[in-house]
Amino acid sequence: MSFWVNDVSEADQNRMKVSREGLLLIKSFEGFRPRAVARLQGGFTIGYGHVRSARADSAVTEQEAELLLQYDLIPVVTAIREAVTAPLNQHQFDALASFGFSVGPEAFKASEVVRELNAGHAAQAAEALAAAPEPSAPDALSRRRAAERALFIAEPARAPALSNLMTAPIQARTSVAELRAAVQPAVTAPEVKPAKAPAPTGASSWPYLVIGAVGMVAFGAAVAAFRRAAIQGDAGQIGLIGWGLAVVAAACLGVAALRLFRAAPEADQTV
Repeated sequence: MSFWVNDVSEADQNRMKVSREGLLLIKSFEGFRPRAVARLQGGFTIGYGHVRSARADSAVTEQEAELLLQYDLIPVVTAIREAVTAPLNQHQFDALASFGFSVGPEAFKASEVVRELNAGHAAQAAEALAAAPEPSAPDALSRRRAAERALFIAEPARAPALSNLMTAPIQARTSVAELRAAVQPAVTAPEVKPAKAPAPTGASSWPYLVIGAVGMVAFGAAVAAFRRAAIQGDAGQIGLIGWGLAVVAAACLGVAALRLFRAAPEADQTV
């Protein structure tokens, strides 16, 4: 479906106003306040979002509130006529009026919605409209923006039901720049292999080698002691010395072997 189906002449578009359907949409989101209510930003609001003449003790009927709304829409309509150079159908005009009334005429003129419209990018303008923040809840997904987008892209020849606009799906906030960005190939991070543990150097392993050498010497002395005890037939003192040297040899060799084993690189874990 084309966004630019438009049977309205340029002269008629310059005289275009917010339609009855557009007013209903704005009234639905603004809500009716018969008495003035204090605003968080200061001042008061009454009727359908009227601020300028609202006072603490003000009260209005629904008919008076609608007249005030039409009065408040005059600068919004003027902003649309001045800022938007692209052709619009009535639904698009109404959607922009609701948006402009929500954010204010000056913010509307400077919006991404207007820039995209004037560049001839209707689809991007619709998405920019859906992504525009709501002043009262800038960090929240806006039901109002979803309804305005649905009205903006509606078939010009058919009047969309208000209930359909109010239940339009909320779009996730995505900037127009993100919508335009080409899909980039996934970049795979280079595989980082863990560095291999350095092999024990002479400076770090020589103490263990000395311990091992002491163990070998003690082992040799123990063997000699056992042999002498066997030759002399004296298993007493010489045998005791042999057993002591054997224990020392076993301890030294065990310590040296264990330390060298722990210091060696584990090749199978550092591939």
